[in-house]
Amino acid sequence: MVVLRVRTQQWFAILVLVCTVGLSACASVPRPTGTLSQAELAVREAERSEAPRYAALELQMARENLDNAKLAMQSKAYEKARRLAEKALVEAQLAEDKAMAASTRKTADELRENIESLRDEITRASKNR
Repeated sequence: MVVLRVRTQQWFAILVLVCTVGLSACASVPRPTGTLSQAELAVREAERSEAPRYAALELQMARENLDNAKLAMQSKAYEKARRLAEKALVEAQLAEDKAMAASTRKTADELRENIESLRDEITRASKNR
């Protein structure tokens, strides 16, 4: 009788352990407030850069993903919100980097034109001597 009672207690302990592990696996996903904040900051920085001029599509996609992430947060779909916020962050960084590359390319083209103009002036000046 005592052995049966001990086995029953063991099975009960195992059952409680399995239920506890199962319930902890079903625990809710934490709110991705940090990721959302990073995405908002990245979008704002991209908007202040040359991205609206040189990377408008990427910036628009970042804004849309950020807006969708905020909507997902309101509906408590935290995993979806996290993924969308991460996408918004990457799109905003891409927009800013693309804008920086385009701006740098434009500056390099202008410098190249200035160098060519100076070469032409030097050539003309040396022929006139």
